[in-house]
Amino acid sequence: KSRFDGRETGVKDRFRKYLKAPKVTAKAPEKFSIYDQDHKVLVLDCGILRAVPDRPYILPETFFVLASHLSSACEEKGSPILLAVSKGELCLCCEKDKGQSKPSLQLKKKKLTDLATEKEQARQPFIFYRAEVGSKNTLESVTHPGWFICTSCNSGEPVGMTDILGKREHTEFSFRRVHKAEMSPIEATE
Repeated sequence: KSRFDGRETGVKDRFRKYLKAPKVTAKAPEKFSIYDQDHKVLVLDCGILRAVPDRPYILPETFFVLASHLSSACEEKGSPILLAVSKGELCLCCEKDKGQSKPSLQLKKKKLTDLATEKEQARQPFIFYRAEVGSKNTLESVTHPGWFICTSCNSGEPVGMTDILGKREHTEFSFRRVHKAEMSPIEATE
C-alpha cells in the first residue's frame, strides 16, 4: 500500500461524517389561523377541516406549522413545512386512497413533534411547499407535485386538494399568527 492510498482513505473517512444526512430536531411550531381568498376561516368540524365565513362567534382552528427538512427540496416551490391541528395531534397529509386516481387531503392522528423526527420517506406525504404569492401563500403537496390545498367558493365545504389553479377553488391563503393559542405538545412537556 502506498502512502497516497492511505491518505486517500483518511480523507474519505474524515469526510464520510459530513456525507451522512443531519438529524433534524424539532423546534417549537409556529401557530397560525388560516384564511382563504374569500376571507373564510378554516375550522375543524367533527374531524373535517372546513372553510366558513369569519364571524365574531367563530373560533378559527389553530394550525401548528413546523419547518421540515427535505433532501430533494426545490427552492423555487417554497419552504417545506408540516401542518397540524388539534393541539398538534392531527397532521395534514396528501395521499391517494386505495382505488382513487386523485390525491386527497387527510388528517392523520399523529403528533407533529413525533412526525418531525421520522425518516424523510415517512414524512413526505405530510410535507407541503409553502410558497409566497404576493401577500398570500400556496400549499403544494411534496408527494403529489402540482396538487394544492384548496377551499371551495361555497361556504362550509371541506378543505381539499386541486390541480386546477384559479378556477372554482381557492388555493391562496393568508396566515395570521396566533398569539394566545392552545399549548403545543412541546410546551405542555416543558
